[in-house]
Amino acid sequence: MDKIFAEDGVYYPATLPLSWQADFAPSDDNIANWMYGNVTLLRALATIEALPPDSDGNQSGGSTKVLERLEFKIDLALNLVAKLLTQNTALPPACPSFIGATGIEWIGEGNAPMPGEGILISAYISPKLPQALVLPAKVAAVREEADGTRIYATFTHLSEEVQDWLSRTVFRYHRRAIQTLHQA
Repeated sequence: MDKIFAEDGVYYPATLPLSWQADFAPSDDNIANWMYGNVTLLRALATIEALPPDSDGNQSGGSTKVLERLEFKIDLALNLVAKLLTQNTALPPACPSFIGATGIEWIGEGNAPMPGEGILISAYISPKLPQALVLPAKVAAVREEADGTRIYATFTHLSEEVQDWLSRTVFRYHRRAIQTLHQA
């Protein structure tokens, strides 16, 4: 799938479990709750996905091994919790997507929102933590294609903190996607 509508800038292509619903007038409380959940999710993903720091030689070999074992046990526990959450959560169908800091483009099946319509997007951006980013958006463009309907929506009502963490996350995933291409 090629990106068509999304503006230039950093984005990353992915196949994401994604759903949307019409949401014409979200309340301030709803927006605040969604933004809090989004920041919590994005910060947690940054922590989970962080590369281990290089050993600087100041730690003794014994304490380094203890920390590595502890980190392994924590990673194992997080993986098990993620699998448990995935088993108990009905994820929406995955669809080809491009996610950026200011909008998202995806190909969906079935009903499509109308251009100009306000929607609420739930996107599961990482299998490591199966929790949805909840993003209010406005549909900028819709186009019928052979394999479904291509929708481009720009995010609205994002707090500065969510915008910052979303930009960081998109940049991190974009960089990793490029590294994967170069290694192949």
